[in-house]
This record gives sequence, C-alpha cells and structure tokens, in this order.
Amino acid sequence: MNENRKELVHEIKDALADLKTELEVLQVSIEMIDSFSVDYNWTGYYMIVGEHLEVGPYVGEETPHKKIELNSGICGAAASQHQSILVDDVNADPRFLACSITTKSEIVVPLMDGENCLGEIDIDSNKPAFFTNDDKMMLEEIACIVVEKIKSVRG
Repeated sequence: MNENRKELVHEIKDALADLKTELEVLQVSIEMIDSFSVDYNWTGYYMIVGEHLEVGPYVGEETPHKKIELNSGICGAAASQHQSILVDDVNADPRFLACSITTKSEIVVPLMDGENCLGEIDIDSNKPAFFTNDDKMMLEEIACIVVEKIKSVRG
C-alpha cells in the first residue's frame, strides 16, 4: 500500500478518535474516503438493518437504492459473502444495480465484526477497472477502524 493510502488510514483513525455517535463516525469517515480521489463518483455506506442494507451517509448524487436485499446486487453479495468485491466493468456483472449510467467500476468492502457484517463501504467510479488491490487493502483497514469505533460508541 503506498504512502498516500497509509496516510489516509492514519488520518481517519485520528479523526474518529473523539467522535461520540455512530452517525458522526460514518459521516466523517465517508467524507474523508471520498476526498481521497476525484474519480470516486459515489462514496457511501450501506448499513445492515434487519435482513437488508439501508443507505447511510454518502457523498454523491442521490441513489435510487435506499434499501438493498442481502441477496441482491454487488452490495448484497459483499454483505452476504462477508468479502470485498472489486468489479472492473459493472456492465459485465449481472449483479450490478445501476445508480448512474456513467458508473463503470465499483468496490464494496464489508464492515465485519468477527462473523457479523454491520454494513459496508461502497464506492463507484466512472472509470473502468479503476480500483486496485491497494484500494481494497486500504478500505479493508479503514473498515476495521470504523467497526472498532462503531462498537465503542454503541457501548
């Protein structure tokens, strides 16, 4: 992972340290993640509520997908399978739920608390094959930090 990615991980950890609510944790971290690249066109959280995902704080155009079933879309797959998913060409993936006709690639990283998925980070880009394994590693580290902070503010 390059220095810029490592720096973002440390900045997010520092920024979340004194936050008191889950909403603050999600809002601050997603804004910081989004600021990492001008080629992130939609950056947000989906959180598990019951048996589905609900959109949380995000940066980007309004999404028509406020709720996603756990067996639906790339987001549902990542949450159900408890693993990160990188999609180089969303139009070639039948699971893709289009939010924007300009989206070309996507990365989804679950927020895992042991075997329990709390939600996920979802990022779309208008550039094909935009996301790398370094992005995946960076977002998985950030996801761990966010999960630990969420657990501490939930009590």
